[in-house]
Amino acid sequence: MSASYARLSESISQAKNVRIYKNKDTAYDFKLYPFGERGTYIAPELISEITDSLAEAVTEQFPEFDYIVSPEPGGHTWGMLAAYKLMKPMNILRLSTELYENYEVSIKRETAYNENYIYFDGFSAGDRVLLLDDVISSGATIRCIAEQMSVMGIELVGVQAILAKGEHYKQLETDIGVPVRFLSKV
Repeated sequence: MSASYARLSESISQAKNVRIYKNKDTAYDFKLYPFGERGTYIAPELISEITDSLAEAVTEQFPEFDYIVSPEPGGHTWGMLAAYKLMKPMNILRLSTELYENYEVSIKRETAYNENYIYFDGFSAGDRVLLLDDVISSGATIRCIAEQMSVMGIELVGVQAILAKGEHYKQLETDIGVPVRFLSKV
């Protein structure tokens, strides 16, 4: 890992463990990374390091795309900061545990600890997008987003994350057929 990721490395190593219950019989051990979906206090120096590093990585790895797409709950904050830094538009994929009315497209997403709906509003066939998320675990969220984008005629040019957990990103890259990049890996 690069020395320029010193604060990110420290935040990863100091992340607390919690147990999340999907139901009374199913538990999931979860790391509370301050930059992740259940993040906590984030020091401005860490915000700056991650934002600058994401912007540099995106510029280097993904020079051609129309806008950034980032899912709630963890990716949209970093997507917005990177979009601002890169002066690119963005589209937030909103999540809800309830099915809303008046949406363009919605898909159901299930993870090890959660079920919800992802809403795809404001997309047009032919859009070329970069998907930016906070953490890649199993890759299930990104996989279902990529599949829906394909159905909608949206070209996914790549995936950029802050953290990849394990080696799941390799299969994800094969499955969705685009580069999957990250700043750090555990």
